[in-house]
Amino acid sequence: MTKNNTATETKKDLVKAPTSNKSSKKALTTKIETTNEPDPFVDFKRWLIKYRLSNGLEECLSIPTSDYKRLRQLFSTAKWIKGVDFFEFDSDTHRILIQSSQLRFCQFLFEPPCFEDPEDPDAEATDSYPVKIYFINDPTPMVLHVEEDQSNPNDEDDWGEMQEFIFYALHAHSDEDWLNITDHYGETAFFRAADVAMIEIPLQVFANDD
Repeated sequence: MTKNNTATETKKDLVKAPTSNKSSKKALTTKIETTNEPDPFVDFKRWLIKYRLSNGLEECLSIPTSDYKRLRQLFSTAKWIKGVDFFEFDSDTHRILIQSSQLRFCQFLFEPPCFEDPEDPDAEATDSYPVKIYFINDPTPMVLHVEEDQSNPNDEDDWGEMQEFIFYALHAHSDEDWLNITDHYGETAFFRAADVAMIEIPLQVFANDD
């Protein structure tokens, strides 16, 4: 599939990959779809924001729920990422301003990340699989663990999380396009499509492929 393909291509034109069984993982697009379903974690007193900048700086900072709600909405629209544009949030000790054009990856966590052995980035629970996102000029991937996809045969629009992710990645045409993946903990990561060099998805994720 080339960049000139349009988003009208159908499910049969893609590598078929079933979907996750978590409703929160449905409809991955370059924007987060709005939903009336309550977020079971939105009222946590504190969240964490994990991010990586284009210069390689990577941090994980605690933020208040009010900042989580505001930033989540900000990333959901993806309309603010143009030119020199800063966004801000408060950590436990500082007010942080980040230029959006320098942000490569951002994930909202409701518990501290599990720091795997750097020599074994695949180490994680056996019921999840590591998706590795390699950024341009950066050999160290961001690793997100996802579950095996399970499609809903009664919903023709439910392609499966990773299949939908592949579809939207293949149709990202703008420097402003952001993609997202929700991991097996239900925590959503956002990353700029234009900064990605390669993505590795284990074939085990597609084990239920018909």
